Amino acid sequence: MRIPRVLLLVLAVVAGALVLPGTASAAYSDPLTTTAKQNLVWHATPAAALTALDDALPNVSLNTVVNDPSYAMTGCTGAEKAALPKAPAATKSLCWDAERAGSTTWVPQGITTSGDADDDGLWGADKIILSGWHGTDALGRYDDARIQAVNYDTPASAAHRMLYLAVPNSTGSTFSAAKAHMGGMAWYGDKIYVTAVGNTSTAIRVFSTQHILQLTDTTSNAIGKTSGGYAAYSYKYAMMQVGYYTYAGGTCSMASDTGVPCFSSISLDRSTSPASIVTTEYFSDQSRHGRLYRFPMGADYLLSGTATEAFRSSVGNMQGVLSHGGKWYVAHSSATINGQLWTQTTTQSTSVTCGSTAACWAVHPEALTYDWATGLVWSQSEWSTADCTAQSQTCGRSVFAVPLSSLAA
Repeated sequence: MRIPRVLLLVLAVVAGALVLPGTASAAYSDPLTTTAKQNLVWHATPAAALTALDDALPNVSLNTVVNDPSYAMTGCTGAEKAALPKAPAATKSLCWDAERAGSTTWVPQGITTSGDADDDGLWGADKIILSGWHGTDALGRYDDARIQAVNYDTPASAAHRMLYLAVPNSTGSTFSAAKAHMGGMAWYGDKIYVTAVGNTSTAIRVFSTQHILQLTDTTSNAIGKTSGGYAAYSYKYAMMQVGYYTYAGGTCSMASDTGVPCFSSISLDRSTSPASIVTTEYFSDQSRHGRLYRFPMGADYLLSGTATEAFRSSVGNMQGVLSHGGKWYVAHSSATINGQLWTQTTTQSTSVTCGSTAACWAVHPEALTYDWATGLVWSQSEWSTADCTAQSQTCGRSVFAVPLSSLAA
């Protein structure tokens, strides 16, 4: 979630504590408190529409996509390494090619891996990392969404291919761009969950690896049916939405921490039975406290829609959320310094420290995901080389991992 530039100098947060004007003092070290639950309503894409597109275009597997890479991942530059977590230190890291690293038209947000999708950590024979990006105003299509599908079979030669995210019309005769900020992602079975956009009634969009289409028009600057076939702004592949969830309470508000929440990030928790999706909300206003929710899985890798847990956190600027073994982990971001990663329960909230500060996490961090098979927590950082240079900061974009066992108890 990008912090508006005008707020950069005023949002630098002193690690660990925050006093709220006109209220009792609150600190990041305050434990979680319970709050009202929120529910979701499922809306399925018509099966006939998905079938029509599958019949009109080649339907390919995600394995086909990641074994058809178009860009290599790279080693990280000095600036990109400087933005990695200090404590716990990253044990894995990889960075984007120069175009992705410097892009101001697309921004990385959510992340998930094949360690979410299947408990053996693989999807078919492949180790896969999915990085979710949203379009910016500079692109001219704000909150269009894409996934960088990274083949991580051989980490030293990791490479990726981009997929556009699309929504079929009711008959499957065409499709349009899916609008999603991509603040969080979760992958379970064939379903890929992404956060939508704020201040709307749509909470989560759901896509399926069973509906990845190879496009027949890869030259048109358009999306959907064209005179040359089917296109998605010259991309080779697009993944179709199979449905979406709306907030049962109506339109969410990014200006209120008491009304319907706007989910900013999500991740999968395989440690519950059944597995569950957890969510959080982001506020740049430090006087507002984001809420955390849990939704258990039901049939066909879809959510039951009824929240089973709801908590309020005192950590500000929550970018990523993770839950495992009864503990919640939230990633805080600062405008000017390293972020913080907090381990929270209803009895305590703690963070790894480096020196006298908890500001040890990545610089401009985003979502979190846990790879069940390897024990690694993966995340990524947001700011481009252009953003960092403009703000005279030593930073950059990276994808990185730390062991779950290294986080605060």
